[in-house]
Amino acid sequence: VHLGGLRCFGAAVCEGNSSRVVSPWHRHRWVAAATGHLRTAPGPAATIAGRHLASQAGGGGEGGAGSSATGSGQPPPGTPPKGAQAPGGTPTPEDPYGLGPNAGEMPKGGDNVQFTWKSAIFTTFVCGGVYWYYEYLRARKEAESRAVTRQERIGTPKLGGPFELVDRKGKPVTDKDFLGQYLLIYFGFTFCPDICPQEMEKQTRAVELIEASIGPVVTPVFISVDPARDTPEQVDDYCNEFHPRIAGLTGTPEQVKKVSRAYRVYFNEGIRNSDQDYLIDHSIIHYFVGKNGKFVDFFGKNMTAQEMADKMKITILEDREKAKQRKERRGVESAEDEEKASGGSSASTAAVWPAIAT
Repeated sequence: VHLGGLRCFGAAVCEGNSSRVVSPWHRHRWVAAATGHLRTAPGPAATIAGRHLASQAGGGGEGGAGSSATGSGQPPPGTPPKGAQAPGGTPTPEDPYGLGPNAGEMPKGGDNVQFTWKSAIFTTFVCGGVYWYYEYLRARKEAESRAVTRQERIGTPKLGGPFELVDRKGKPVTDKDFLGQYLLIYFGFTFCPDICPQEMEKQTRAVELIEASIGPVVTPVFISVDPARDTPEQVDDYCNEFHPRIAGLTGTPEQVKKVSRAYRVYFNEGIRNSDQDYLIDHSIIHYFVGKNGKFVDFFGKNMTAQEMADKMKITILEDREKAKQRKERRGVESAEDEEKASGGSSASTAAVWPAIAT
């Protein structure tokens, strides 16, 4: 661009014998200011161009008397060329270029140029997709963390059997005392700090769900694997924190070992700090036993109370339907007596053998 004696070559500007290296942005500002197309306050570059054009308008050539800032006929620095119309308004001493009071200010609403409805809708869809994917992964991980069970029909399993223990009041009880009742048995110990209370709460909740839908047909049972510390009084005090119908059982070390082996319950005493300060490592399983005392199903730690109740409910309703059919077919007065006489249970003909893979 050639403006009189002012030349701009790329990013270099030459004025007389001096040279300045400037950015293309400043170069365009200088040209716009010199030609009257810049509506913002001019910088030093615009003043240089204005001076040169003013000297040309006053008759002074490049390098002549008119190019001096103090020469005759040249206007003061910072004023527009003679005869040139100011772009935007009438020049005043305070505003020699007539730019107006709002020069250099962004119009109202122009400061939010980054927001659009399209970008807002797009962001909403992206966030929704990310949240859905997170929930999908979380649900899949919970499903995979559950115990994987395999059921094989191989006849009557070798789980459960006769036992002799002591109840919460110190009274001897046997397995025969629970015939005619569905049992939900859990093995633990009263000094367990965290796992046992959680599982006992889950047992209580599962029994309450059954009571709400069918009735009080399932008896919760707690059997201690710590006979040294779990006296009948200790077990009674512990069971008061859970279901009101819970049967708390303990016994001698030999009695506890016998019933634990019958249900294949693992337990092992940990490091002893004292005679009363130790923990016991044991399996975490609830055993569902039919009204005839036969093992029916088991529920692992990862199973919820609702899932336990749903499975028990299916078995109970099936047994009721079978008892009703037997009564109609044989004309038996009491379906309950028939069930006891025949040992009827969903596990009497084909039982479930649990195999846990975690």
